[in-house]
Amino acid sequence: MFLLVLCRVSALVLASPGLGESTSPMVVRAGIAICITFAILPIEHNALKDVSGQALHMPARAIAIIAGEILYGIFIGWLARVISLALGISMQLVAIFTGLASVLQPDPDLGASSTAISHMAAFLVPVIFMSSGLYVLPLAAVTGSYTVFPPGHMPMVGDMARSVTQVTAQTFMLAFQLSAPFVLIGTLWPAMLGVLNRLLPSIQVYSMAMPAQLLGGVLLLAILIQVMSGVWQERTGDFLLSLPGVGAATPHP
Repeated sequence: MFLLVLCRVSALVLASPGLGESTSPMVVRAGIAICITFAILPIEHNALKDVSGQALHMPARAIAIIAGEILYGIFIGWLARVISLALGISMQLVAIFTGLASVLQPDPDLGASSTAISHMAAFLVPVIFMSSGLYVLPLAAVTGSYTVFPPGHMPMVGDMARSVTQVTAQTFMLAFQLSAPFVLIGTLWPAMLGVLNRLLPSIQVYSMAMPAQLLGGVLLLAILIQVMSGVWQERTGDFLLSLPGVGAATPHP
């Protein structure tokens, strides 16, 4: 029973934001997973009792159950991870429309250009998660997931795929909403420069306007960063409340 709970919890910790950041030491993440497992095991004892008894006498059954537990933990943690990427994606859009992005600097997480703004978002996400208490919601989801995803049952692949599609759409929509001022200004600014270049063809308009574009983008980001992070925190909390298992009643003897 301890092994089954550890598989689901460790997969969640590995994939979830805040708890499973790549900058955290592996020993710390392993210790968090073990401590959470000890806390959840007495609660889910009855749900695991029958399944663990079957697994002791059937090795193939044990492998299938462990694979299912890992899949459930990764699924819940990855949903939370996708939701948290909204801030990073919005910062990538901000960098593109303010002229701070470069295709020569790839980002291993998002695949786009690596900029100081995107790195700031990467460090800001775990800080907000840990300081605001959002990390509790994935843990509540993995505790209640034993009601939604009972151990030993076949994974609901169709429902999982539908959830991933909906969360991905919500993530990109939130990222676009957060970066909407920069998208609007970044679209109108080149159009204005094009008109100005046709009126004054002898002046190097773009070389003169690029410093103003960079300075204006950084200034606008400094003004809106608090509002953007606050809106992202509020919307992320609403999304995390819809994770499978959050609010699910745990059966008692």
